[in-house]
Amino acid sequence: MIPDESVAYALAAWSRFEDSVSDGLLRAVAGAFVLVAAADGELSQDEADRFLEALHSKADVFAPIDFAELAKTFGDLSEAMLADPEDGKRLALQYVARVKGVPQHAELVKSAAEIAAAADGRLQAVEESVMQDVRGALGMSAGRIPQL
Repeated sequence: MIPDESVAYALAAWSRFEDSVSDGLLRAVAGAFVLVAAADGELSQDEADRFLEALHSKADVFAPIDFAELAKTFGDLSEAMLADPEDGKRLALQYVARVKGVPQHAELVKSAAEIAAAADGRLQAVEESVMQDVRGALGMSAGRIPQL
């Protein structure tokens, strides 16, 4: 794919996401996930699967999230984030920031992002940096990602 096609694909994927996902919390969680998980420039299916498994294992905490819908959005958003990281980061942080005024939702998004950062079993400096961006978008103070 040439760069212009990659950017066009990425913008179309984010547009489809905006049009098809009406749940603001789901948008914020998905945005935070792809932002953190793709921070290192790659995102494997195993990493996405581990993330979803971790969320499922904490189903009591993440009960408001439609897991089936969340799982469907990851592939498209992940490819979009990797195809156009700059716009992807901007759009993902916009979705994250939308839950800033709802403390319970902001905490869920932060937790989901932390799970994404730990999903590949190693925490990289770039992931920690993106986590700071997520916390900032949520209006939260900086802090280290807890090891899961």
